[in-house]
Amino acid sequence: MSKKILSDLGDYLLAHQGEIINEWLRVVKQSPDISSVDHLKDKEELVDHLPELCQNLAELLKSPQSDQTRAQVSRAARVHGKYRWRQGYRLEEVIRETSVVRRIISHSWLDAYARKVRKLDGRTRRAAENIIHKAVDDVISDSAEQFVEEQLKATSHLNSQLGDALADVRHEKAAANAANTAKDRFLAMLSHELRTPLNPILLWANAILAEEQTAPSLKEDIQMVRRNVELEASLIDDLLDVARITGGKLQPHLQLSDAAALFRDALAMVKAESMRKQLEIRVELSATNHRVIVDRARIQQVFWNVLKNAQKFTPEGGTISVRSFNEGKEKVSFEITDSGKGIEPDLLPKIFEMFQQGAGAPLRGLGLGLAISKAMIESHGGKIYASSKGSGTGATFTIELKTAQDEVP
Repeated sequence: MSKKILSDLGDYLLAHQGEIINEWLRVVKQSPDISSVDHLKDKEELVDHLPELCQNLAELLKSPQSDQTRAQVSRAARVHGKYRWRQGYRLEEVIRETSVVRRIISHSWLDAYARKVRKLDGRTRRAAENIIHKAVDDVISDSAEQFVEEQLKATSHLNSQLGDALADVRHEKAAANAANTAKDRFLAMLSHELRTPLNPILLWANAILAEEQTAPSLKEDIQMVRRNVELEASLIDDLLDVARITGGKLQPHLQLSDAAALFRDALAMVKAESMRKQLEIRVELSATNHRVIVDRARIQQVFWNVLKNAQKFTPEGGTISVRSFNEGKEKVSFEITDSGKGIEPDLLPKIFEMFQQGAGAPLRGLGLGLAISKAMIESHGGKIYASSKGSGTGATFTIELKTAQDEVP
């Protein structure tokens, strides 16, 4: 083995360092397995370790037993591993790009030197290859080790931050739950207290209206009072329902029922308003099975809510179409379509949320009816959803309920 030839090989590599780095850049940039290079801004970021690595390789070829040079290789490799972690590399990319160095130097440039220096015999060449392979192996192991250390430190820091964030979330959630519980309790109590004094007013109004000697002009005034009291009572009932829903106290009283009959009852309740607005109501309850097991009052309330909503947004002289149909044996659906204002696309996903009101809606109600209806239908295992093609195209609300099978008594 010729030490002189190894030393000359070191000088040769240093003399062609720029070409070696450029060849390495070309290979790495074209490699589909090393994509992180695309995020780096310039060449200096990408080749941060190569000039020093070439210098160290040259020193090792000159002095193969130099512990100082090997220590420098290890130090530079660790700096490189830390740097690559901060640049967003993956561990396998760090290993692959260093392997490219091995391939370029130990094959391309060692072959080029062997063609130039005929005295680079088998023994000397093997010694040169061993020095190069050992140095590159050290670079791979040290840079990968430092990369993993940085990764573990970052993970530990993130876990610590996550633990603190989870503790904050639990604290905020407990405070929010306590506030919600207090709000629901207050809402239920307030709604009950507001509802109680309205009952005697309604009883008095109905009694006065029933008396024959009551003057017509007075009756008109009392009817106006009754309508407003009934509206107030309806709003308070909505608040009570919200309190029951949010408190998990909405308990339906189930009975075998005729859904078509419940729907007709709801239609009768809105008949006066439909006549006042001269609305055309088209009804086609053609489902073959309307038998359902439901809380009659609650389902009738849902039908009434949806019909009132259709009335509210349909202009005078408009049309409301109602039909029922079965989807297989398991479902009966009621579809209510109006020729009203329609629902804007951005409002459609939120139409069943509490306190949502459509644009241009009359300023009556709290925007709770559809939210309450959704909760009631879902408590029966059914569905309610809306569709509309946008402003001026009307809207369709569909209510799905499970049907009772023939064997149910």
